[in-house]
Amino acid sequence: MTAKLLYRVLSGRTAVLSRRHKTSSSSINNALRSFSTATPSAADHNDDDNTKDNGRLRVAIVGGGAAGMTTALHLSPLVAAGLIQGPIDVYEANNVKTSNKSRTSGHTLSGTTEGGKQLYSGSGALGRHIGVGIWSTAWWPFLRSLEKGYNDANKNRQSYKTLLKDLEACGSYVKDVGYRSPNGSWLVKSQLNASPYGIDDLLQHGATESNGSKSIDNDDPALLFVREKDLLSCLRNAMKIEQKMGTVKYNYGVKVESINAVNGNMGSLELHPTNGTDSTTTTSPQYHLIIAADGLRSSLRSRYAGHQSIHATSLGIESSSQENIENSLENHWEHTRGHREATKVENREYIVFRGNAPKLTAAAAGEDGSDSFQTWGCSKSMRFAAVPFRHADEDLEDDDEFESNSGHYSQTDAFKERQKDEEVWFATINDPVFIDAYKNSNSTMDAEERKKLLIDAFGSWHNPVKTLIETTPAEDIMYEMALAHKHNASPVFDIKTIMDFERWKLNRKNKGNSCKVTPIIGPGPGPILVFIGDSMMTIDPVLAQGFTMAMESGASVARSIERALSNSPAYSPALLRHELGERQVRRERRLLHLLRSTELVQRLAQPNGFAIFARCIVRPLMKLCPDGIKQGVFNFMIRYSLGLTGGERDTGGKQ
Repeated sequence: MTAKLLYRVLSGRTAVLSRRHKTSSSSINNALRSFSTATPSAADHNDDDNTKDNGRLRVAIVGGGAAGMTTALHLSPLVAAGLIQGPIDVYEANNVKTSNKSRTSGHTLSGTTEGGKQLYSGSGALGRHIGVGIWSTAWWPFLRSLEKGYNDANKNRQSYKTLLKDLEACGSYVKDVGYRSPNGSWLVKSQLNASPYGIDDLLQHGATESNGSKSIDNDDPALLFVREKDLLSCLRNAMKIEQKMGTVKYNYGVKVESINAVNGNMGSLELHPTNGTDSTTTTSPQYHLIIAADGLRSSLRSRYAGHQSIHATSLGIESSSQENIENSLENHWEHTRGHREATKVENREYIVFRGNAPKLTAAAAGEDGSDSFQTWGCSKSMRFAAVPFRHADEDLEDDDEFESNSGHYSQTDAFKERQKDEEVWFATINDPVFIDAYKNSNSTMDAEERKKLLIDAFGSWHNPVKTLIETTPAEDIMYEMALAHKHNASPVFDIKTIMDFERWKLNRKNKGNSCKVTPIIGPGPGPILVFIGDSMMTIDPVLAQGFTMAMESGASVARSIERALSNSPAYSPALLRHELGERQVRRERRLLHLLRSTELVQRLAQPNGFAIFARCIVRPLMKLCPDGIKQGVFNFMIRYSLGLTGGERDTGGKQ
């Protein structure tokens, strides 16, 4: 009953808050339906560029981080089955080949400088030593594919088995969780699934139907903590297997700035080398579909997204499209302000600190100190969270001698014997002392001074908060300004029109308002552009779902492509646009669940302006509420935030 009531309240917020923005529920539904065009007819297969590559789809992925590599892995069975022209090209700006053997906790290629300051948000393709969480909805699609592999050899991928075994070897599952007050009292405690259905269960028992009661369909979500760099190494190891099979090609050391050479339903990428010695700009092969997975500061997002956008926020679904727009190019693009709004990056005005501390002794942890927890402060956006986890004590890199069907380095005794127990923690605070120092490039605050101020701010909180900060080396404490996108980016189906508009703007700037634009290319909208991971939308890291969303989105794109090609391997732009439009609706529903849950936790955990109300009313009521009810609500909120409750979903698992 409580869970159903909470679901109705959360779901009802869209319509209520949309009215605040003068957007009715019917207009929201109409906006969503605008993505779901009528199912195309067979005549739509007769496209001019269908003769290229035997009429098969050509795909490029921009960004070789978690989202990009996951997408490539999920597309590899379609290449093996002959549905997509191989290989899938992945373009990554970092020179992963020469950088991954010399990573340290402060290396510059992962976005850090001396003292831990993060220059660029996100993990990139290399990752950091910090621990991160991934929920089981991120790896369920790999298990699903392996289940289908009993009947379809193309889906029985060795790369998937290697990836899933590596992940479990490199991290550990979280069990005890909960929220606390600064004095140490528990607001709510619960337990997560610490022994989920995994690769060993599948290999031992076969597909779901023969595995009795344990399966994805009846499994509760689990949270695996691994080092960020290990997660990306695991994905790269799986990618190497696919590269040897010719399904994927990893092009590192090239940055993509824009799309060019648009012709019909295809287009190329403008490639800029990043090795520092060669400045020659080149043009990639032509592609029908370009998947942008290049993170928060995505060049493709900032240039092409949001011109006519439907986007999700914590306030619901909003649209920047205008009614009664004339067909002239100038009037059609009067909502350029909407493009800027839709692609905006927001400064959330608080600093996030992260660190890995040595595992606590029982004495240092104190009573109830060794469990995972998140503590909510009452002012200055203060939060502190910690998770104990076990990880490998050396870099996981797939050396040639371990590349075989029988397994590789993560499965050897040498790797398993070198494991380390640590406590990953993060803290948030909006104290002007930290914010001003972060923004001021001439600040003299060093790592030791910053650590001392952090201890002063959190030192009076319950055990083991102070101990975790104290035992983490100052230089290893990473910190960054919290950034997030204001809106999510929708697929772009009219690249040519946007390029025409850009040319028109440039001509008008140079020649005056009377300028008339001449189309730069012939008929055809150009390639389809889809955004995934942080390039679709970066959100506050409150519920530890950034990597999960990135990996889910890769599987989601692959499913849509497979559906579009299910009746015929010949590429139909109209069919793919239809499927990707339907996918966008599902992803926005998934995103709305996460945004609502994030906002709810933010308001409870960082009650700016409502500190007295939270401290004197809300939290005392939470403490008085029976544990059974609180646990039920907590567990429901986890499932809700992962998109596992009610209606059509874009993730796996049970209802």
